Amino acid sequence: MIAFVSLISIVLFTLLLGSLFRGQHKENYLTSCLSMFVAMTKSTLIGILVALWIPDIVFSTIIAILLSFLFISIMTYQLATKIVLECLSALFMGSMMGTMLSIMTTENEIISLLFFTSLYLISCIISAGLWNKDHVQNFFKGIPTKVTITSLLIVILLAFTTVVDLLSLTTSEVEREHHEHHE
Repeated sequence: MIAFVSLISIVLFTLLLGSLFRGQHKENYLTSCLSMFVAMTKSTLIGILVALWIPDIVFSTIIAILLSFLFISIMTYQLATKIVLECLSALFMGSMMGTMLSIMTTENEIISLLFFTSLYLISCIISAGLWNKDHVQNFFKGIPTKVTITSLLIVILLAFTTVVDLLSLTTSEVEREHHEHHE
């Protein structure tokens, strides 16, 4: 269930940040850095998610790159060519790293998902706040309300699904030990 919430966060923040980035047609170093920061964390999380569902490293890497390309294209649509190219470059590295990391950390799947989803949320919040830094002096006032509400919703969903996933994991381990003990 955590993976599903992570996927929802990717979709929601792709749409939110894409509209935010397009709303202010900036072409400076900050724009490039912020969008690349989000692209890298987004593609890493996508790589992790894809590798959970497709355990073959070659296929999961290819699909993670293609999905990242789709989401990054949506987010950077109508932005400067430099920004789009930097985001596309970041997605290749992020997708491959996420896929390899997910396949290597099979025992700590929940921790990995929580950490990288949190990292993605933090990158989105920081990018949204810094994006408006020219208009407001306080970083927190620069974070749009939509981003704040979406972030809170995702955090609540992550907390809930983590508890549910941990309970089901604990229950299945107890049942497995009970079954092995009776054999």
